[in-house]
Amino acid sequence: MKLEDVFRPKPTADSAREGASQSCAQVHFAIKFFRGLPGVNSSLALSMQLANGKMLQIAIRTSPRARRLRLVSGIAGVEAVVPIDFSAQALSDFVTSKRSWLLKTSRYYDRLRERCGGHEPGTIYYLGNRYRIKMVKDRQPAATVSDALKIITFHVDDLRKSKHQQQEWYRHQTARIIGERLPALASSLGLRYNKVSIKNQKSRWGSCSRKGNLNFNLLLAAAPIEVVDYVIIHELMHLIELDHSRRFWELVRNADPDYKLHREWLSSYAPIIRIE
Repeated sequence: MKLEDVFRPKPTADSAREGASQSCAQVHFAIKFFRGLPGVNSSLALSMQLANGKMLQIAIRTSPRARRLRLVSGIAGVEAVVPIDFSAQALSDFVTSKRSWLLKTSRYYDRLRERCGGHEPGTIYYLGNRYRIKMVKDRQPAATVSDALKIITFHVDDLRKSKHQQQEWYRHQTARIIGERLPALASSLGLRYNKVSIKNQKSRWGSCSRKGNLNFNLLLAAAPIEVVDYVIIHELMHLIELDHSRRFWELVRNADPDYKLHREWLSSYAPIIRIE
């Protein structure tokens, strides 16, 4: 199952109709220099006025592996990934050519932020709740969860490994939850599966192979338990129907009558569930 039908607009060439409507819009660019911009390797940032009047800030990140200009959009904003030897004029022309897509993706993430509050730096999700994270240098790696304070404290021997520590914590939590929920759900549905793996999947919450092997995204522990159950049921039903046919969705609905609500949660929160 892909990161459940999250609509992430993809850059496309402007259609003739869009081009006509956009041609009247005044597009203004201003390249500004910023020193020490957090999370941006380059000292450049780009401002663009959209057709609806909104001023969009585009962070610029240089990458030695980048072979071409590309735009990446998410809940936190828009980023331009550029080769080290990029031309400012080429970047300006490239971003101008994507103004229709930028307007579309900007509107989409504005609506998403209204629904789920957006991504707050220094936080992660666990079982559907948002927790602040605290990093403490310690000899023995560990993590403690305070439900009362909504804080997860990570004890790490090297603060540079904090991202890895969070990833492994998520892996352990998801493995524990799947280990508890999967056998019971499979038994109640009369289904048998083969191997189970917890993986760092980029575009799927889970998957099922023809051999009956089940894979689950290590970030699944971020979701409420009923949403986790939906993902498990979704993959179990692929043991019967490998595709997403009408019969498949009928099987899912019979096992989880509220599956559409659970899909909606995944659709809304997938863009902000991340490891910092």
